[in-house]
Amino acid sequence: MAMAHDANEEQRLAALAQYQIMDSASEQAFDDITALASLWLDMPIALISLVDDQRQWFKSRVGLDAQQTYRDLAFCAHAIEQGVMMEVPDARLDPRFSHNPLVTESPHVRFYAGMPISTPLGHRLGTLCVIDSKPRQLEPRQRETLERLSRMVEYQLQLRLNLLHSARREDELQEERALAEGLLDNMHAGVAVCDAKGELTRFNNTARAWHGLDVRKMPPEQWADYYDLYRADCTTPLPIEEIPLLRAWRGEHVENAEICLQAQSQAPRILLCNGGPLQRHSRCSAAMVVMHDITELRQATLQKSQFLATVSHELRTPLTSLSGAVGLLRGGAQGDLPAAAQRLLQIAHDNASRLNELINDLLDMEKLEAGKLPLVCHEQPLRPLLEQALEDNRPYAQRFKVSLQLTEPCANPIVLVDARRLLQVLSNYLSNAAKFSHELGEVRIECEQLAERVEVRVIDQGIGIDPKHHSALFQKFAQLDMGDTRKRGGTGLGLAICKELIERMQGEVGVSSRLGEGASFWFRLPLPAAEGD
Repeated sequence: MAMAHDANEEQRLAALAQYQIMDSASEQAFDDITALASLWLDMPIALISLVDDQRQWFKSRVGLDAQQTYRDLAFCAHAIEQGVMMEVPDARLDPRFSHNPLVTESPHVRFYAGMPISTPLGHRLGTLCVIDSKPRQLEPRQRETLERLSRMVEYQLQLRLNLLHSARREDELQEERALAEGLLDNMHAGVAVCDAKGELTRFNNTARAWHGLDVRKMPPEQWADYYDLYRADCTTPLPIEEIPLLRAWRGEHVENAEICLQAQSQAPRILLCNGGPLQRHSRCSAAMVVMHDITELRQATLQKSQFLATVSHELRTPLTSLSGAVGLLRGGAQGDLPAAAQRLLQIAHDNASRLNELINDLLDMEKLEAGKLPLVCHEQPLRPLLEQALEDNRPYAQRFKVSLQLTEPCANPIVLVDARRLLQVLSNYLSNAAKFSHELGEVRIECEQLAERVEVRVIDQGIGIDPKHHSALFQKFAQLDMGDTRKRGGTGLGLAICKELIERMQGEVGVSSRLGEGASFWFRLPLPAAEGD
């Protein structure tokens, strides 16, 4: 029981400390309550008493000069242990208090009535009490009044605690705000923020330096003109509906939007913008956009593309001449050649073909990345394209003693595709399947119509691919080193080009394979609306 009592006392003292009220300055709300208690109960002394582990301290007092007393002398300490209103009609006759100095000496307490003051969790902090120097007893109406006034004290204490929490939270928010602003201002990226009304409210230091201007209140329709915003080509003024921060303010999540900033007295900047609304309680909300300067990256990419294009074009002319000369010699233009010479010419022909394949792939990839490879899509049946791909690639597969087949039944939906580019994808899939198949193996094309899509699979029974390598297959220059893989040739760009082409036709690519169990490379294409209905 003693241990339980000690635990309860510790909780009570902790609750008292939480209110931070001991030794606090006087407050009018508490002083009004003690004044009313003294007036309405016709008592010379009224106190709001708080009791800690050593003393009784008066938050408010009427008719008493002392600010505190020792706890072991306090009537209120008995009241909070009792838990209900404690009334002592005549302290001289009560064995608990008859020898108490507060009774035998000034202020000569005779009558005491105290109502415990509790927290919402039931921890008793002290009392609202009234005292008289003559014996007496409270009437029922006076007891009710003391109870009501004690509840007012509890309300004021809780209000005080809420204010303390609010002040503490405000301090924490100020610290968090200062930290966030410091982080924003030290970012190398530019940050722009607008409020729920669509008004610019903040540029961080980087954004101000890039724009050469600070935020100015104006409608979003004027942002592009005032801040010199253009499309990524740096010549076309940025339309209102394409302004990244305005898009974010309207609720859109902006991802990798490129714009050009041409601030006065500064070179044009290409900015990569990402952002979105800061809250989604309504259609229009505060929003933020983060901008990264990718000017140097774009210039490096452009230089790389120009270099690849130049080198590829410069190589193509002598390569064409070399291939033609080798072809003439192999065809007997200079008469029959020894077997050794024929073997060397075959090597030259194979390497010229590989180099030509690399040049074509480099040019295709460069055009795809630059957005300069137009696709001319038409609605057309899919099966004839599959059959044509098989015929076109059979001579190549025969070099590896591999047969190509179309699995029946084969779906024949209408698809919206660029026929030439789809044949390029199929050719890449089929040639890869043939290269990595075993001799006398078979490569199959399967075509299955799904709910709103059609799936084409090129399946072989070759060496297979470990699943841990699948994610790298459709990346640029990806060539897996699996024993004899390097001997099979290839540029490492074919599957990356396939992925780009199929995605440009609104489709997706993938692979299913295990090492030693063959592979199934697939792509899916959407069906036109009429086909899917």
